[in-house]
Amino acid sequence: MLSMEAMQQLREAYLPYWPVMEADVLDQLGQPTRDEIIETALAGMQSQDRNVRVLMLRVLVGQSGAQAMQGILAGLDDPARRVRSVAIKSSGNYLEFPEITNRLQAIITDESEKRKHREQALQVLAVFGARTIGYLTEAMAETLETLAQTEKYRWQILFGLARLDLTDRIEDLLRAFVQDGSKAEAVMATRALCGYRIVHIDELSADKAAQSHVMQTCELAAGRVFYWITRAEYDQLTGQQPSALA
Repeated sequence: MLSMEAMQQLREAYLPYWPVMEADVLDQLGQPTRDEIIETALAGMQSQDRNVRVLMLRVLVGQSGAQAMQGILAGLDDPARRVRSVAIKSSGNYLEFPEITNRLQAIITDESEKRKHREQALQVLAVFGARTIGYLTEAMAETLETLAQTEKYRWQILFGLARLDLTDRIEDLLRAFVQDGSKAEAVMATRALCGYRIVHIDELSADKAAQSHVMQTCELAAGRVFYWITRAEYDQLTGQQPSALA
């Protein structure tokens, strides 16, 4: 078992935009195994101190696998709202597991849950989770299909799908909006199927010229920060190859 101080050091390696590399922290700690890290985190999830549970979730965000998933699942069921919120944000690496996607769905549809948490959970399923792992898992797709049967979730799900690389499964979901959706939904889904995607301008923050190009030449999709861009142009601007995942 690792010490609390060691877990705090590891936490820094998983903070976004924090200049600490996981490999360097592991070296400093004497190369603990993944099993040691996960076992310590799972034990910490039993603490009565919610700050300890939050710390363990912030370490689990950088792990993966069925054992580590149990810690995230415990966080999603935690009685403390702050812990649940961190668990939602930490679940991106675990969306292959139906236990996680089902629990996120339950949070989304729970009217007694804080609205911010319900919105966070939907964003994880519809956008951020897929962007973290690079594709839509079958568990995610099935959960989104179910949620899309409820009117209040449809637009956010569709908007999220339009921001992702096209795969066979995403195309199926988009076609369902074309066939069964409102006129506005069908138009957006068709556009996403026909060579366009929605991009948040901050996705191009590393390239100011690309940002400027998009803002000057592309059509707004929503608000002042979301734009329609061709998928080919997006791949060119970001240096990515079109996804081959299905």
